Amino acid sequence: MTVNLEFAKSPLGGAKHGGLDKAVLIQEVPFTPGFDLRVNPDSSGFAAVNQALGLTLNPKVGTVVRNNAACIVGDELPAAGGISALCLGPDWWYLTGTADIQALLKPVQEAHHISLVDVSSQRTKIEVYGPNAKDVLAHYWEQDLRDEHFPIDACSQGVLAKAPLIMWHCCENCYLLFPRASFANHLWTALTDAAVEYL
Repeated sequence: MTVNLEFAKSPLGGAKHGGLDKAVLIQEVPFTPGFDLRVNPDSSGFAAVNQALGLTLNPKVGTVVRNNAACIVGDELPAAGGISALCLGPDWWYLTGTADIQALLKPVQEAHHISLVDVSSQRTKIEVYGPNAKDVLAHYWEQDLRDEHFPIDACSQGVLAKAPLIMWHCCENCYLLFPRASFANHLWTALTDAAVEYL
């Protein structure tokens, strides 16, 4: 997805707090593509979606599958063509990544009964990384973040500091948050306040 930076504005302007040399790094990753996919796992469309995306969607709520989408930290650039699929409901996935998801699924949309909605402008992405990332999030998150309950490649919808969002435990000491854009500034204030004691 190409973003015209002359007109496009991210909710947080690519803000960063802390650093890789600190106990925690909090940063916005602006203009991250996002799509809501709805497809019946028992339908022919489900198999067609999997083939088009090059992965097998997991219909178990709270799971994540990915193709060519390694965790990226700091200023690293993600691999081209990456796709991650976060299962938010039995027939609902949040798709994100560097691949042209819309183009990949267009033939499937034309041949099968699926719904694909571009929701990129609804949300931004905030990365929380570092040895104390979990501690920062635990100040506000309403769910148990211990690895036995929320392992790598688990995701959940919940409320953090009264901001509804999707959280993904994407790799060791790294969590990706997908809040609504309208809550981004409020959430940023809460996260940076919680991080004070670790910096």
